[in-house]
Amino acid sequence: MNRQQRRASKGNGTGNGAGNGTSGGSDDSRLDQAMALHQAGRLMEADAHYRQILEQHPTDPNALRLRGALAYQLGNPAAAAELLAEARKADPKNPEVLTLLGLALEGAGNPEAAEQAYRKALTLSPKSPEIWNNLGALLRETGTLQKAAEAFGRAVVLKPDYVEAYQNLGVTLYRMGSYGAALAAFETGLNYAPNDADMMLNYGVVLSASNRVEEAAACFKAVLELAPDDPDSLTNLAAALMRLEQLSEAEDIARHALSIAPESAGAMANLAMILTAARHFDEAEALYHDALRATPDFADIWGNYGNMLTATDRLEEAAVAYDKAYKLDPSDARHAFQLALCHLGQGNLAKGWALYESGLDCGERVPVTSPDLPPWQGDALKGRRLLIVPEQGLGDEIRSLSCLPDVVRAAGEGATVLVGCDPRLQGLVQRAFSTVETIGRPDIANAQADVSIPVASLPKLFRNALSDFPETAGYFTADPDQVAAIKKRLDQLGSGMKVGIAWRSGLRRVRSQAALTEIAQWQKVLSVPNVHFVNLQYGVQPEELEGRSITHFDDIDLFNDLDGAAALTQACDLVINMGTSVGDMAGALDVPCWSLLLKPEWITLGAERHPFYPNTDVFWRMPDEEWPAVLARVAERLALISKA
Repeated sequence: MNRQQRRASKGNGTGNGAGNGTSGGSDDSRLDQAMALHQAGRLMEADAHYRQILEQHPTDPNALRLRGALAYQLGNPAAAAELLAEARKADPKNPEVLTLLGLALEGAGNPEAAEQAYRKALTLSPKSPEIWNNLGALLRETGTLQKAAEAFGRAVVLKPDYVEAYQNLGVTLYRMGSYGAALAAFETGLNYAPNDADMMLNYGVVLSASNRVEEAAACFKAVLELAPDDPDSLTNLAAALMRLEQLSEAEDIARHALSIAPESAGAMANLAMILTAARHFDEAEALYHDALRATPDFADIWGNYGNMLTATDRLEEAAVAYDKAYKLDPSDARHAFQLALCHLGQGNLAKGWALYESGLDCGERVPVTSPDLPPWQGDALKGRRLLIVPEQGLGDEIRSLSCLPDVVRAAGEGATVLVGCDPRLQGLVQRAFSTVETIGRPDIANAQADVSIPVASLPKLFRNALSDFPETAGYFTADPDQVAAIKKRLDQLGSGMKVGIAWRSGLRRVRSQAALTEIAQWQKVLSVPNVHFVNLQYGVQPEELEGRSITHFDDIDLFNDLDGAAALTQACDLVINMGTSVGDMAGALDVPCWSLLLKPEWITLGAERHPFYPNTDVFWRMPDEEWPAVLARVAERLALISKA
């Protein structure tokens, strides 16, 4: 969250609640005069009046309460706590005194005593939404998020239009990762206060975290209509536009945010992140240095700085930055996951795979819903059943299944290996591994097994050094009849190589623009003579093929019919791709493959070739290169082999 809603209290403590105590003989007119000064903001004069009253009547509960509240306002919570403790002695059944005491104790760094004060106040006034709100805020700051959410929930039940409590509830639920519930809390609060800029800003933050980025951007723009030039809203809008790959507009807005708040480390880091995405590394690095000088203990900035260093292929420095972020905030699994990828990219496989498990905690790895079973540790399973749970990402699934022969050997005789997989892959898996059973994703929740393991955790057990990778390539086999039929169709194109190509991801915005190409950039490759190009790009648009010599088979659904896509891939002499699942399929089928990758790419595990696929060559785009230079090298090599 970008802003923390202030906790509710009884204003400045100058309400009329005198509690059960007596005045102790104080002059009511002098107390009234002191309160008037207090309410008028003439705080030092008010303090002098309270002090004079207490010199004559040291146990006056009202003067003690009011002077304690004033000390808290003046930023002296320790003095406030002493005065309010005395006020409590004089007026032990006044919930307002206990509430103010709780605030003062919290400010003085004594959260345990503060919680006791709030809970005592609630025994005296259990239906006070303000006290429940204060208790919730304290519990949230001490990390007791579930109890904090319950306290805020009590507050809004007692006072259904309590906007501040909805704000606090939404922030807490967001921190708990309960994005749907957080959105509901903010939406309810906005029903009561539709122009609350803070509420709307935090609502946008949760929309963004929920991958509803376009809605988030619209929300941030609405906040800026209410609060023009608000730095937090500008910064969040810029970040959302970056995710939408509107880099030019994002950069303009981020620069504007920094001009408004030039000392803001967050604004510096946000602009640096956008400049990194646009590959303007020198300016980005300078901004990161400035941001880290201003806030050297800001874990997220260290993590994003590590991302920039990674993008410039400076992995040793990146590892230091990620490690710093991880140590500063070990509870945020994103930092461990970034460090994992960095270790893997350097070839530190054992360290990398161990930390790679953190992806399960930060949402970077999302296994499908499955039974809650003990984790498999690679031990023999005679008479028992192992469930391999698929994760998001078809390419990741195909790649990780290269470990399946190792799984079968480790599980041993008498074990049943149940491979959960994308239903589109079931035929390929069953054809390649006749000793295993397959189960489609929709049925995994009800699978019967004794132990389980997410599919992308398999390399942690079986690939802890490059020498652990098999030298033989390929483990899938396409349907031979389909392959033969497609080869006949390809032969009709004439002599020459049949080269399958895929130039982008089928899911736009899944990866950064820098990692993908447009078909228009492939003109040099497509101009190589004696080569027939075959479309393997799923989700292809008609305008991408128009005017280009690329054969497309309308009767093969490259997305839904993976048996057909595999047969078409295996019928090709070579596959050229951008490191997407098309390349994984080619590698798994042992089809010669060229993958065009943005260096560094962790999946090559520090090697120049692809360890998972021995028959795959890598064409690197270096940090200071553009794709046309890489495609020119591809065209040159293709021209050489097409003549052979």
